[in-house]
Amino acid sequence: MNGDGVPDLAVLLTRHKGEGQREERLLVLTGRADGSYQVLSVSGEFCHPSKFYNLDIKNNSLFVQAVYYADAARFSGFTLQFRHNAKTEDLEHIGEQQDDEDYSSNSSYRVSLNYLTNAAIHSRRVGKKYKEVRGRLTDAPGVLPLNGFVCEGYGMTSSTVYLDESFKVHKKGGTPP
Repeated sequence: MNGDGVPDLAVLLTRHKGEGQREERLLVLTGRADGSYQVLSVSGEFCHPSKFYNLDIKNNSLFVQAVYYADAARFSGFTLQFRHNAKTEDLEHIGEQQDDEDYSSNSSYRVSLNYLTNAAIHSRRVGKKYKEVRGRLTDAPGVLPLNGFVCEGYGMTSSTVYLDESFKVHKKGGTPP
């Protein structure tokens, strides 16, 4: 993650606080040359997907995929992207993507957000029909540090455009796609 060539580690810690309550934290550790690890960053309360997480570190970025549901008929989840910032010695949240697929109807919907450029891409597919529209983020929080990052009430920030189920493009604030 931090570019020093030593493998790093990302883990999700879960603990139960009473009956049914679950607390989650994303913990990122940087590897040291002696084989030990040092804490780089710890999130605030994390995302609570219904199913599971996938964590992947590649190209100096951490990708956290949270899956709401996944079965033979459909999939729904989102992926958060974090990168290391050497100046702050923390990870920063730079983008995310929401994916919804219905395999039985051969349809999908995707929203990709880039917090570095405030770009938003919405795409919809039904069978062979596909449409993509690009817009800007209207109330983007900007790049946020992982230290203290909380998923609740955050993400999929409103965009200047979106695609409805009939492939109609809706514009907000008069900004062209």
